Amino acid sequence: MNNSLIIARKEFKDILHSGIFRIVLLLLLALTATSVIVSSLVFESQVTSYQTSLQTLKDLGKQPNAPEPQLFPLNLLRGAVDYLEIVGAILGILLGSLTIAREKNTQTLKLILTRPVSRKDLLFGKMLGNATFIGIVLVFVGLFAFLSLVLVAGAVLTLTEIIKLLLVLVISWIYIMAFFSLAEFLSLGMRSLSNALIVAFTIWLVFVLILPQIGDTMDPDNQVPGGFFNSIHFNKEQEKQVLARFSSYETTRNFIEELSVTKHYERTAFALLGIKPEFNGMQLLDILGQKWFDILVTLLFFAVTTFANYSILNKKNILLWD
Repeated sequence: MNNSLIIARKEFKDILHSGIFRIVLLLLLALTATSVIVSSLVFESQVTSYQTSLQTLKDLGKQPNAPEPQLFPLNLLRGAVDYLEIVGAILGILLGSLTIAREKNTQTLKLILTRPVSRKDLLFGKMLGNATFIGIVLVFVGLFAFLSLVLVAGAVLTLTEIIKLLLVLVISWIYIMAFFSLAEFLSLGMRSLSNALIVAFTIWLVFVLILPQIGDTMDPDNQVPGGFFNSIHFNKEQEKQVLARFSSYETTRNFIEELSVTKHYERTAFALLGIKPEFNGMQLLDILGQKWFDILVTLLFFAVTTFANYSILNKKNILLWD
């Protein structure tokens, strides 16, 4: 454990000295603030439009029955989740590649493994150092999101909402670390670091962009802004009845989406933040109960990539790198 901590401390210092911390932190903070500001303006526009329509109906002597738009503060973080899906995964890949590139380029990995340091110490030391960095970045993002909601949107978060925000940060940490482990595995297993990086970004492209986009494009509810079923005033039960007539199509679309770990992460985060309307007002344990499979898939992806790292690091020919 002492050896792991020493390696973790070295990893963390290397990241700080590289300047990645400042770049990533400023980027994510800027994107988080932008998403909250834009979402707040959109909500204010909806309220203004509602009030204008309400006054028009009253002037015509009609009694309106449309419900007033209700603000759920965590809904305003949808943009932040979208950015974490993309930028977070890129961050994990870059860190995973760089942590091995430094050792390969300076030939220090061979030196480390000839010392009384186990490969398990090396693996967990590197993971701990990078996990700490990613955790600190997400803590700053979470604090900034909280302050943005309070100061920009004028929201007052309840204890339950704060817990939900913290859970989103935790699942985000697992998601980013999964891509870190993937990139580290590829960098360990392939002699060419550039090829390993290309493969990692190809997987990123498929998991983060292509598969989710195919699923979203095939979703009939996404064909109209605000939702097709919502635009024709269908409730959830009516929506299910319609989709039941196209069960094969919906099964195929859902299968394509579920091939992507990013989609499982997104479903979990969207449920916790209430971005999907049916989860607003739902008890936290009920949300976790409904999203256990998505959480499990994200955890399994992280576990599999971590195990793959450990397995390849135990290969003797790793000391024969050029």
